[in-house]
Amino acid sequence: MKKLKRMMAVLLAMVMALAMSVTVFAAEPQGSLKVKVNENNTLEGQTLNVYKLFDLSVNGTNYAYTVNETYKAGIIDALNLTEEDPAPDSAALYNAISELEGTEVQNFADAFTAYALTNDLTETGTSGKIESDATDYTFDNLDYGYYLVYQTGTKELQSSLVSVDKAGVTEVDLKGEAPSITKDAQNTAGTSIDSVEIGQIVKYVITGTIPDTTGYDQYQYIIHDTLTDGLDFVDQNGTEPSGTSYNVSVQIESNAAAPETATLSGTDNRTMKLDLSQWIRDNQASKGQTFTVTYYAKVNSDAVVTTNNSASLEYGNDPDSTTTTTPVQEKTPTFPLQIKKFATEVEYLEGATFRIYRSETDAQQKQNPIAVTGGNGSYTVNPVQTGVGLSYDMVSANTQVGTRFNLKLNGLAAGDYWIVETDAPDGYNGVTAPIKVTVTVSADDDVNNWTISQNGHPEPDKVIDIENSTGSILPGTGGMGTILFTVIGVALVIVVAGSFVVSRRRKAE
Repeated sequence: MKKLKRMMAVLLAMVMALAMSVTVFAAEPQGSLKVKVNENNTLEGQTLNVYKLFDLSVNGTNYAYTVNETYKAGIIDALNLTEEDPAPDSAALYNAISELEGTEVQNFADAFTAYALTNDLTETGTSGKIESDATDYTFDNLDYGYYLVYQTGTKELQSSLVSVDKAGVTEVDLKGEAPSITKDAQNTAGTSIDSVEIGQIVKYVITGTIPDTTGYDQYQYIIHDTLTDGLDFVDQNGTEPSGTSYNVSVQIESNAAAPETATLSGTDNRTMKLDLSQWIRDNQASKGQTFTVTYYAKVNSDAVVTTNNSASLEYGNDPDSTTTTTPVQEKTPTFPLQIKKFATEVEYLEGATFRIYRSETDAQQKQNPIAVTGGNGSYTVNPVQTGVGLSYDMVSANTQVGTRFNLKLNGLAAGDYWIVETDAPDGYNGVTAPIKVTVTVSADDDVNNWTISQNGHPEPDKVIDIENSTGSILPGTGGMGTILFTVIGVALVIVVAGSFVVSRRRKAE
């Protein structure tokens, strides 16, 4: 037992001796870095990388920066210093950065980022690809230091610099914006439009910014566009492509437009894919500048109020992990004209013939009516408005062709129109004066919230009510009424003549 106690005492002494001989290291001070996106943007699909350019030690209000050897060559390059032997030390690099003013600081940050990307430097920390639509991201447990934050995939190569020098959270605001596109629907003259007529050619203009692809071996920049059933891709003259190749024009600001080839696919070739990846890389001298893509579509007879197309941008430096923006829709609605033709005793009066005109003068002179197709009370604006063999007449049906109307014309743009009843049904009096109808697009973004008025009076149910009148037969010449008047007239003449004869006899006596 005594031997066991002695052995335990020896072992305990050895453990204590070893413990006392171990050097105690203090933990590196750490903090958190909260990276916040700029206004009206999110981090979805983005990646944040941080590079610790300098280590930092803090003692009260005293700060000491030591260059990170991993990034020393990049810092020297970004400062346009010469890497002599011996190379600039921490103090020289610190002094060079501290003397930067105004835009020089941002230029240094961007220059280092370009060097890091070109030379494939490993970042100190990364967020990985952010899948949510968050507006901030926090790097926790960062050692004190001077950090550069780089947001990948932005329109311009732009980074932020910040010192993590406290145990709490340090915040930094990002300055870069993710690539995006806008879209505008125009007429062929280049004026923006908010509605269309069947047969009309619509000019679409997509606007974007050439992104900075510095340091990327690859960069994807692909525009996707899908039309609804009421639109077909065409050229400027309205001719549909014969295959799946489709030419568009691309223009950098005021430079001459250049042709590019898109690919069509899907049902009736209504999906377009325009791969501008190589074009973006070939035009890096114009990075940061605005460019436009122009192409055309024609409104067909399937167009409805909700006719639109949807465009999105796919981008990224990794072909296997690209980001696709939220689709932007350009709505080009077309509206119906709905008429209830009726009489006092007939709810839906059949056989009234109408024509529709774009101006009051045309309606009064009965010239240049709008060509239509269809029948049985249901008509559509004819995509072809000139030529021989066109039809202009719309005839009311004897029953509903829609809710509370028996005549419909689909495919009108917003604006003023004049309806003329050219032929009334047998036994009814027609409406002689042109009827003005006005289709108005709502100021909000709801294309279904449109209105229509008749001669300036709103129609809440969007139906134009037109009544025909009828009456009893008026008297005509040669009828019984004339014979009766003749008989009465002869009788009066006889009575007057008889009275005259009697009066002469009395005088003679």
